[in-house]
Amino acid sequence: MPSLDQRLELPAQPTSARRARRFVGEILRSNGADGASDVCVLLTSELVTNAVLYARSPIVLRVALDASLVRVSVHDDSPTPPSPRSAAANDTSGRGLALVDVLASTWGVDLNGRGKEVWFELTL
Repeated sequence: MPSLDQRLELPAQPTSARRARRFVGEILRSNGADGASDVCVLLTSELVTNAVLYARSPIVLRVALDASLVRVSVHDDSPTPPSPRSAAANDTSGRGLALVDVLASTWGVDLNGRGKEVWFELTL
């Protein structure tokens, strides 16, 4: 599997989560990483949705892929790191970061001078 690094700029709009899911899914499937596709698409959707809801700035989605690892990152202009919430059983939101924490091999937040990058990695 070749090394790959792709970026997509997205507006802070609800339709961006769908575009992000398609982008990540197509990259993984076309590069032989089908086994990681469903989880990566789900976690990407969660991170992009958080950026749309809370940062309200343009978003940069990045997918880096090699033979053993996929890394997806979402950059926005907000300096505020995401904070995991405890969702009640009947809540319809508040589980995104918990899903990332459980399903990703590792994840984190990098703060920089122009906002933050929330990322996750999956071992292939």
